[in-house]
Amino acid sequence: MGNSKDQSDVTLFNNQRFRDTDVMFKLSLLLLISSHLVASGKAEMVKNYFYGIVHKQVEWKDAFTLCQDAGGILATIMSPDESQEAREFLYTEKAKGSKSPCFIPRISEFQFWIAGQRRGVDQPNFCSRPFFWKTPEGELYMPFTDWSTGQPDCSGGNEGCLQMTDVSGFKMNDIRCDALMCALCQIGI
Repeated sequence: MGNSKDQSDVTLFNNQRFRDTDVMFKLSLLLLISSHLVASGKAEMVKNYFYGIVHKQVEWKDAFTLCQDAGGILATIMSPDESQEAREFLYTEKAKGSKSPCFIPRISEFQFWIAGQRRGVDQPNFCSRPFFWKTPEGELYMPFTDWSTGQPDCSGGNEGCLQMTDVSGFKMNDIRCDALMCALCQIGI
């Protein structure tokens, strides 16, 4: 008792479990296990970071925070090579089929948040505004995009965040920020 903070587990990096309550412990643990995860194939080393998945379906703002709590950021896709590497990593999660916590049964899809967001998403009429990568340090220009066919479309006038979904071959798609899905994180080494 006494501690009102959410005590739920967040699964990250293929069944490594972390508690939401102790960020410093998680950061220390990530430093200790990062080389083990890469060596064992439970995370993929890409340049100076590796990808991991928060196995909990949450809204975009919560995915942003959970990746930070785990010592990383929501994934930013800056080049064709990074897009391909992210897709390959997500296909390993899809291979788990309906047993994956990232499978959404009602629509039979795998969906993952990435760090893209429209500028002014919290203001009216944001659909004409450009996307940027949101990081803890601020906004980053998107030098590269890999949109699925017909995207971004701001369907319903309320799609302000970015995801990657298996129905488009894990290409970028805009979607409502309050949709529930897992997060694709980048953890620096």
